[in-house]
Amino acid sequence: MNELLRTERLVKEFPVKGGVVHAVSDVSFSVQEGETLGLVGESGCGKSTLGKLVLDLIPPTSGRVFFEGQDLSQCSGERLRTLRRGMQMIFQDPYASLDPRMSVGRIIMEPLTAHRVGSTRAERKALVCQLMEQVGLRPEFYDRYPHQFSGGQRQRIGIARALTLNPKLIICDEPVSALDVSIQAQILNLLSDLQRDRRLTYLFISHDLNVVRYLSDRVMVMFLGQVCELSPTEALYTAPRHPYTRFLLEAVPQPDPSRRDEARALLTGEVSSPVNPPSGCRFRLRCPYADADCAASHPALRELSPGCFCACHHPLER
Repeated sequence: MNELLRTERLVKEFPVKGGVVHAVSDVSFSVQEGETLGLVGESGCGKSTLGKLVLDLIPPTSGRVFFEGQDLSQCSGERLRTLRRGMQMIFQDPYASLDPRMSVGRIIMEPLTAHRVGSTRAERKALVCQLMEQVGLRPEFYDRYPHQFSGGQRQRIGIARALTLNPKLIICDEPVSALDVSIQAQILNLLSDLQRDRRLTYLFISHDLNVVRYLSDRVMVMFLGQVCELSPTEALYTAPRHPYTRFLLEAVPQPDPSRRDEARALLTGEVSSPVNPPSGCRFRLRCPYADADCAASHPALRELSPGCFCACHHPLER
């Protein structure tokens, strides 16, 4: 597979009264064509900020993003406009991400109009109706408004809008977290089918580890703006190497009644602030294995086994 997306030492800091929020700190990764990279971590760890940096919706403090080999920081005007057609986003909230004053047809058609796709309105409408059918919506809904749809249907509208320009990369920012479990399964299956049929590449952001496991080829774990672990999905779920990853997996509810009383490792210690993160490893204040080395320096993300990367002075044994 060819590399579609690459980031190099991305940093994003937001000035606030009394200091700076270190939202994303020195994050580097790559995504191959047709792959799904899952991105997980607690709320506030920088997942959504990273997704916005990838799409160039917000400028990085430092670092670079490459899409199809092109450095986005060096592109502007028509070249950047062309590259952005290949990158789209599915938003978390299907209620807030759609303009209530616009009909479904207009919402989906808007990117086509902005990028001058289709020579006539009738041609663009035909494309919109085709997209609606592909995501499981009836073309007769073209003139309806968002408030006339359920949450799952609204997210299908958002997916159709993301597909209008035939992108190669889609950032899925918690696309099922606001939906019921049964509807989540339908949307995940739809995303999987669309990926297969359209050869899409996903950066799938979520705090739900079960959802990420279902859809992702590899998983990247973030804590307080930094990458802790990056591994193939099954390797990460069956044998995590970073203590934080283990704690996240231990926190996943067990549907098996026979396992509900099993002892689990729980996170303890002080919750660090992104405005004033601890020295060295940012997880050390909550890590039972932390020592002087962890306070002295931040561990580099290193490959412990083929394809399995971990940023820890004392990685867990398999």
